Amino acid sequence: MKTISSLAPLLLLIFACRLCSLSGNTDKPNNLNPYKGAVQVLLPVELSTGLIKFKLDTSQRTDFKGATDAVKANYTMQSGSISVPVQLQVANFASSQEVGAALRAFANEHNLVLEPKTKSGTTVGQRLTWDNGRVVMWSNGSLQCLASSTASGTTSNFEGALPF
Repeated sequence: MKTISSLAPLLLLIFACRLCSLSGNTDKPNNLNPYKGAVQVLLPVELSTGLIKFKLDTSQRTDFKGATDAVKANYTMQSGSISVPVQLQVANFASSQEVGAALRAFANEHNLVLEPKTKSGTTVGQRLTWDNGRVVMWSNGSLQCLASSTASGTTSNFEGALPF
């Protein structure tokens, strides 16, 4: 019995280390400042917020000025019988400072107002909206994201459903 009780802490430590190695993958959006994985793996195939569902239709790598990696994706929003396309572009920069500078420059050039971007009650970056809410640009860590759609509420619902 004494042998088992002395092995218990060791077994618990081994289990905890194994669990950390499984969940510590930098390809997941839990470490975005800076993000070091491929942007493509961040794109969820399906996501939802309430009764609104989004499904990934297509995605491809793209070039984005100043980014280390970028991807364009097309999603379809489905809510009952309503179906609306949503375009997403995600670019990864070397640091959150570079993304912040890019957003500030874009905001200044287009006379837009930067707002704080929050996720789960925590400020993670900055956010811009224009075209009556049909276009939303935000940062989270070293990621810069741009979502656009023909319907204004669609982009903010999409932004909220994304894990980044």
